[in-house]
Amino acid sequence: MADILGSGRSRGAVVLRLIALALLVFVCVFKMFLTYRGLDQPAAMDQAQIARAVAQGKGFVTSVLRPVDVVAAAERTRGDKTLDFNDYRDTTHAPLNIAVMAVALKLTGYDNFDSCRMTEGDGYVYAPDRVIAATSMFFFVLAMVLAYMLAARLFDEVVACASTCFLVLSDLLLQYSVSGLPQPLMMCCMLGSLHALLSACRAYQDVYRYWALFYVVLAAACAGLMTLSGWMGLWPALGLLLFCCFYFRPAGSYALAAACVLVVCLLMSAIRNYLDQGSVLGNAMLGLYNSFGNGEDLAMRAADLNNRPMDSSYFALKFLGHTFGQLRGLYVNMGSIIVVPFFLLALLNPYRRSEVQAIKWAVFSMWGISCVGMALFGVDAALHESQLAILFAPLFTAYGVALVFNFLSRLKSAEVTFNQVRGLAMFIMVCVSAGPFLATLPRDLYLGIWLGDRGRPHFPPYYPPALNDKLVKITSPNEVIVTDQPWAVAWYANRKALWIPTSAEEFTTRIEPSLQKGGTQVQGFLITPSSHSAIAKEVTGTPGGMAGIMANMGDFAPLAMEGKILQIVPRHNVALADFFIENISSNTRSVPMGQIVSSRGRFSSRVPLLGAELLYYGRTAPTNQ
Repeated sequence: MADILGSGRSRGAVVLRLIALALLVFVCVFKMFLTYRGLDQPAAMDQAQIARAVAQGKGFVTSVLRPVDVVAAAERTRGDKTLDFNDYRDTTHAPLNIAVMAVALKLTGYDNFDSCRMTEGDGYVYAPDRVIAATSMFFFVLAMVLAYMLAARLFDEVVACASTCFLVLSDLLLQYSVSGLPQPLMMCCMLGSLHALLSACRAYQDVYRYWALFYVVLAAACAGLMTLSGWMGLWPALGLLLFCCFYFRPAGSYALAAACVLVVCLLMSAIRNYLDQGSVLGNAMLGLYNSFGNGEDLAMRAADLNNRPMDSSYFALKFLGHTFGQLRGLYVNMGSIIVVPFFLLALLNPYRRSEVQAIKWAVFSMWGISCVGMALFGVDAALHESQLAILFAPLFTAYGVALVFNFLSRLKSAEVTFNQVRGLAMFIMVCVSAGPFLATLPRDLYLGIWLGDRGRPHFPPYYPPALNDKLVKITSPNEVIVTDQPWAVAWYANRKALWIPTSAEEFTTRIEPSLQKGGTQVQGFLITPSSHSAIAKEVTGTPGGMAGIMANMGDFAPLAMEGKILQIVPRHNVALADFFIENISSNTRSVPMGQIVSSRGRFSSRVPLLGAELLYYGRTAPTNQ
């Protein structure tokens, strides 16, 4: 029997592993096959459409065009150089997660867009969405295995099992597991780095210095892969270097070797960015507009960043405000796991084993530097491509659970045993942490079984059948669609999509000439619920209602309002854009929005793709292709 259970393994340890495994299998089946609704994150759709191009052998070609990139690319193209927006390279996203998606799409045959076309009425979930979600789920499962193993190495099987139960029942982690965002892959890389760092600390204490250096280099390589999965991963990687600089002696020697490995990992992407956009950072620094400008989205939708200056006044106060905001959102951003805040108390608790003490400070260093990075870039949403807090949930949870069990072990009672107290405490804490997941479990199960394969779309604002079927039939793949959700148009319709600018004058004087220089032109405008629905506040980060529409759409706000009015009075053929055919002042150079899109403008044909919710404005009356 000992051979079956494994040498040195107790029956209780095997039971704990089976419990954790059964729970993990249940939540994976639940999320993937019963309640999956398709992608709903803009960054995931954006990366997915690039991954499809990679799978087709085109390279990191993107169909999502941002005004700031379009104009900058046209200005860089001089002399004998040519510009082709049919072969425009992306530098916004890190390449590793995209490459993994590309492999998944290629293996399943979904790199061929025409092989997975949807027909409205047959279902609401786009088949390649499931491939992208399954890829994220694979790395989520791998991350949970790595987290279990790391907690067992640091503490014991009981702590590892308890930590895993907390993690797999966290509603936020489960959202990440099917989101298509890079966090599951980044979490795997971070946990791999901490596994290597733990081995380095043990070797260093045993005076096996060469092995310690090898493991530090391995940890840096994993940190480099984490950065290549998401650019924000550079911040915890810097925290790792900071820890190595102070922990290993002679000071800085191990950190220098790790830094060299990290630089090598990043060098190829930096070269690619420079060749494609003339900058080693690509669009990475535009994220600063979230904190010190008018927002990253508005910056990317501008033709000239000089018109969107960053506000550097009161820099220190703003930075401190964003930093304390990270502390305020610690509990929510790490999955609302009740034991997470106990990690901060664990910092004050001395551990007998030096490697456990060392990893504690390594995690704190990585998290602290990450908080600085997220404060600089204004990351506050719990579910976001740049959110780093969720990466630390496994270690914060493990140390928190260990500290709680340590407190309970000091309770003296003749009536109950320590295992009973520990089991009861674990059950209560898991139920509290899993509250958001358990509260929606019955409803999600009922809807999942009732709807079956049809699924429920994330509407508003996304409705894949209309984009994948109707929009494809009335548009050309060689021209550009201006829209408020270009990531969805690029992924579901396989069409080039320009993120709608806020200035009509910039559109006509700078953006359209730049597109023409790149061998293409605008064929129409698509207005979706991203601009005018109640969900717009979550999608764009702007206020809801009329104020939100104005802030988000600028000169093109009447188009969003037109769709909203048509929903309120569906029996009336309202053309609100016709009221904006002329400027109120004759001194302004601005082009009236109505001259661009209205019944009397250049794009005069209004086609409802889903009633007034999705309106497409084309040049001429469309015909089926």
